[in-house]
Amino acid sequence: MLAGSAFGMLWTKSAIADCTGAVLTDALISRFKSRIQGMVILPSDSGYATSRLIFNTRFNPYPVVIVRAVSESDIARTIEFARTNNIALALRSGGHSYIGASGGSGIILDLSLMNEVTSLGGANFRIGSGAQLQNVYGTMRCNGNWTIPSGSCGTVGFGGIAQGGGFGYLQRSHGLTLDRVRSARMVRADGKSVIASPNGDADLHWAIRGAGGGSLGVVTHFDVEAVPYQTIHVKGWYWPLNLADQALNKFISLQQEGILPRSATVALVFNANSAAISPPQCVCVLFSTGTLAEVEAVKQLFVGPGGIPETPGLGFEYDAESPACDPHEMPIRSHYRAKSAMVYGNVPTDTGALLKHWMERRIADPFLTLADYGTINFLTFGGAVADISPNATAFPHRQALLEVQFLGYANTQSPSVINANLNWIRGCYADLFPRLSSEGSGCYVNYCDDDLADSQWPSFYWGENYPRLQQTKLRVDPENFFHGKQSIRLPEL
Repeated sequence: MLAGSAFGMLWTKSAIADCTGAVLTDALISRFKSRIQGMVILPSDSGYATSRLIFNTRFNPYPVVIVRAVSESDIARTIEFARTNNIALALRSGGHSYIGASGGSGIILDLSLMNEVTSLGGANFRIGSGAQLQNVYGTMRCNGNWTIPSGSCGTVGFGGIAQGGGFGYLQRSHGLTLDRVRSARMVRADGKSVIASPNGDADLHWAIRGAGGGSLGVVTHFDVEAVPYQTIHVKGWYWPLNLADQALNKFISLQQEGILPRSATVALVFNANSAAISPPQCVCVLFSTGTLAEVEAVKQLFVGPGGIPETPGLGFEYDAESPACDPHEMPIRSHYRAKSAMVYGNVPTDTGALLKHWMERRIADPFLTLADYGTINFLTFGGAVADISPNATAFPHRQALLEVQFLGYANTQSPSVINANLNWIRGCYADLFPRLSSEGSGCYVNYCDDDLADSQWPSFYWGENYPRLQQTKLRVDPENFFHGKQSIRLPEL
């Protein structure tokens, strides 16, 4: 290796412990670059400083190579290069992994240039793994007035959300994002391209719909069946935070009764912004593709006779194009932690008071401001999500009533703010998760949580589907090339 070379020294993952490793010469790197049609970005390149970054600033990756692939051959050659030189490979579609899995110190295989959204006629579209949701929604809308049930963050990559699940405000009408996937094309660890479909590799088709990204191979594109576009009517109202018990119990009871129409998905949100209003509040938001009369009828189930009167003067309503984005969502890179829970049945009736306690505790923390956004939000499941058996795809949480997301931001990023945010989210989760999971437990693989122990996350993410996923892993990646902090493990033989 030449002194002062552009690339420098790379320790293989097997040699880190004893500090003896191989080096990659400039000639080797040059040959690799000559075989790639897309972009190869090295630490000395001008674009490296921004290209290496992921959405969560809690992670600060310094990869030795970033490959922005434009073809299956780019992907296969990158896999071959990583395997030959014993370098860890991280996959990236949008870079939003909650545990930083789309970064790392090895090679980042970035699919952001494989982002085409192509009409195949009628409701059928082909979506590249690197396509951002905002481009997916826009292209579908402009090619026949179609859409797809999926998330509310426009910069999320389709490859990640489609493989893990795909929650959103159309899920009760049309299911999860993965439920619209009819086939996908994947490059395996051996460099071969395969079709995951009912008529191709049916088992792989089962697995990629819920396995999450990064465990089985590199999906290059998905063929999906879209749904007709409809405007989402949004109505929001506030309840006094002192009524948190009543609010949560009403929210859960209406979901248990099964009387909400499929056109409606409802969120109950406890966040610091609402709790800081005088007097403190929580907020309930209804997203519906029904008529305006139907929307109002659903709202009255919550606030009308037998419900909880809304706080006067604080409500809002508007029409939204898909996706309906959270107005508090952080549109830029942020330092945050996230956790999740699936609610399968009753929770203790005083759980709302505990939510109130943790919201008030965050507001009272001298190190956290409202700019350090914190939230615990509940979203209704059921409807089309529950029409499919829990073992029909790898996604196991079909029978859950609600999903819950915990988010805590530390945007000023001083050590005291970061520590206060960490203590808050860990503390409230430790208090609340057992209550939310009293009749069935689970977490969402796309809200991956690096606090979960190795003994927890396989069953929490995949439940009874995990052994079959392990067998699929053994078949398509027997050497465990695609692996990470919380990837599917090979079965013990």
